[in-house]
Order: sequence, then C-alpha cells, then structure tokens
Amino acid sequence: MKTIYLVRHAKTGDAPTDMDRILTVTGIERSHKLGQYLKLMSTKVDVFHASMAQRAIQTADILAPYVKRKEKDIVYSKDLYLAGEDPYFKILVALNQKVKTVMFVGHNPDVTNVVRFFIPDFYGYLRTSECYCIDIYTDSWQEIFTAKKEIRFSKLIR
Repeated sequence: MKTIYLVRHAKTGDAPTDMDRILTVTGIERSHKLGQYLKLMSTKVDVFHASMAQRAIQTADILAPYVKRKEKDIVYSKDLYLAGEDPYFKILVALNQKVKTVMFVGHNPDVTNVVRFFIPDFYGYLRTSECYCIDIYTDSWQEIFTAKKEIRFSKLIR
C-alpha cells in the first residue's frame, strides 16, 4: 500500500508578494495542532515535499518533527507553487518503490484538485491547516492512478 498526505498551508497574513506571505500566530498554532494530530495517528512520512512559498515552508518545518522528519529532509520545490496538479503526479510516479508514504504541503487549488483526482466523489475544498490522508492499494507508484483508493482520514484544525 502507498499513502499520500496532502496538506494545505496554515493561515497567513499579507505581504508585498504572494510568495512572501508568512503564517500568522493562529497559523503557527494550528500547524502545531495538526502536527500533534498526525503524531497521535502514528504518522511517519518517508518523503516530504513542500512548495517554496514562505507559508508552505513554515507549515512544513513545523510539521516535520511530528511525522518523524527533520527540516533538512524536506524537498522544497517551486513547481509546487500554484503550477497545477501535474508536478504532484510527476513526483509521485518518480518515487522509489521502497517509499511507502509521502507528504505534500501546498496550495489551493492544487492540493484540492489532487484530492479530487484520487477521490472523485470528494467535492470539498481544502481549507488552511487541513490534511487529507489517502491510502492507495498498490505496491507501485506507477499504478496509483488505477488502483483502489480511499480516504483514511481528513483533519481540519480550527
């Protein structure tokens, strides 16, 4: 089985550019609460990817120790900054087969659209500090598009 965690960055404030928006105090608190929930769910992430926008970097950095990763383990990519779903899919199919779990911290509409792709009857929209955990019943990342999938859990922190 393969597992994908999709997280929308936490609550932000304003900044001169969209890439520079940082988390508010509330966003930081909610990131820690989400991390505590993930730890409670015994979440261990093999590979961790995040957008290079400051709000995604901050969210990922806060979550990392809760999912047994270090900040230096996070792969930051400008391709995950509002570039659509394709960069997510390219990363997934390129993963080593030994990798069982991957976490993404990104932005809407991309993270929502990835959830919708894997779970076609999902009609929601990820809010800040929300996480979806999707289990895919295959041993191959190349087969994730056709294998059986289901939501293990979703968590919205408020």
